Amino acid sequence: MQTYLGFPIPPLSRPVFLTIGVFDGVHRGHQALISEMIGVAHSAGCLAVLVTLDPHPLAVLRPKTPIAYLTTTDERAALLGALGLDAFVVARFTPQVAAQSAHDFMRSLVAQVPVHELWMGPDFALGRGRAGDAPRLQAIGQELGYTVRIVHRFAVEGEDVRSSRVRALLAAQGAVDRAARLLGRTYEVHGRPQPQTGRQPMPAGQTLARRPGQAVGVALPTDKLLPAAGLYAGWVWQDERGYPALISMESLMADDQEPAASQVLLLDPSASARLDLSGPDAGLGISFVERLHGDAPGPARAGWGMEDAEPQSARLRADIAAARRTLADPRDDADLPAVQAWEELRHTADWAVRVTGVSQRQLFARAAAVMFRLQGADPALPIALGRAITASGSDAADLLVAWLNGLLLGQELDGALYTRFEINEISDRGLRGVAYGYHGFPSHAAIKAVTYYDLDVSETDGVWTATVTFDV
Repeated sequence: MQTYLGFPIPPLSRPVFLTIGVFDGVHRGHQALISEMIGVAHSAGCLAVLVTLDPHPLAVLRPKTPIAYLTTTDERAALLGALGLDAFVVARFTPQVAAQSAHDFMRSLVAQVPVHELWMGPDFALGRGRAGDAPRLQAIGQELGYTVRIVHRFAVEGEDVRSSRVRALLAAQGAVDRAARLLGRTYEVHGRPQPQTGRQPMPAGQTLARRPGQAVGVALPTDKLLPAAGLYAGWVWQDERGYPALISMESLMADDQEPAASQVLLLDPSASARLDLSGPDAGLGISFVERLHGDAPGPARAGWGMEDAEPQSARLRADIAAARRTLADPRDDADLPAVQAWEELRHTADWAVRVTGVSQRQLFARAAAVMFRLQGADPALPIALGRAITASGSDAADLLVAWLNGLLLGQELDGALYTRFEINEISDRGLRGVAYGYHGFPSHAAIKAVTYYDLDVSETDGVWTATVTFDV
């Protein structure tokens, strides 16, 4: 995916299927519209392009109203790239743009992008006073040479998926599990380590004293939406490695002049030694799986930590047990049935398998699960770690090789065997996912790499099949 920071952009060689909007959160409704547009565009030999507005129009139209984003522009770019877009354009939204009529906006856009078809949701509108609704844009399209396609709202469990609904679930209720169902992934924020006494990030060159079992303070961004105060089970991420943790979110109203603060307590006390908490680029990602209760222990709360790897209070012991139960069962897109959904193929030296699934997501997760089952991974063992994987490829087969080899690299780096596979965004060209597992080594022959020998990925009548050969 090509990313362009504003107009003008280099000339595009083919007609464009285009969608416009903020797409904050890149939730499942956004993903459904964009994925369908990409499929239709590529089938027609055209390009699929998305124009996002930055900053959020409300930040310009109502400058005194704070805007808390679900995703930063960089996060949106990463999520959208995994869906298979050809180009992503960040268009600066200014008072001058806000004052443009819908006709002037589209005329300026079509002069730079060869728009063949404009895709939009039923509530979308642009231009001064939001006058450019679907009928108006269709009329403008007849003059400027493009057509309009309206995509119906996407619903999950009978509820329309909207960014405003995700924000309400997170900020008002702390319902991070319900928000994840609308987003298609766990909600994540990024921050910097900080001392336990205060909210300011760690100054450059200062070392954060720590010991196994010590809670780590994290200064969080002021422009990113944060879940309601409370205690959460979730994951702490650094350099694609994930560690199960308790996450304490303090009240966000305590000091509106300082960054919001959080504390994280790793469930494996020894894991804190693996985190870089004082380097110039030290940062931590926090993903929220479930809110355990509304009582968030602050830095001064006695007993919120461990001594000699043992919780200091009965309350903390209960919270840790609850978090372990929650995090022991992450989503598994492989969903391997009792009847084996794969078969080993005869091969002279290496391992070859054929795997099936009802979707590309399930096929890729199952191929990963099979690769680790062949090495002796035991899905009954407790989940102790995570590994975030981002992969890209020229087509589905190339992407499968990149995904599996990325997992093998993670296996080597982590000294791990993975047993659960969560694929959040996927297309023929890219994916973003997470593998969960435990520290261990193959009990059978170790797989060195995934090869292109006899590689095949195909879909027939809704059944996806892959043939993969492993170098052992």
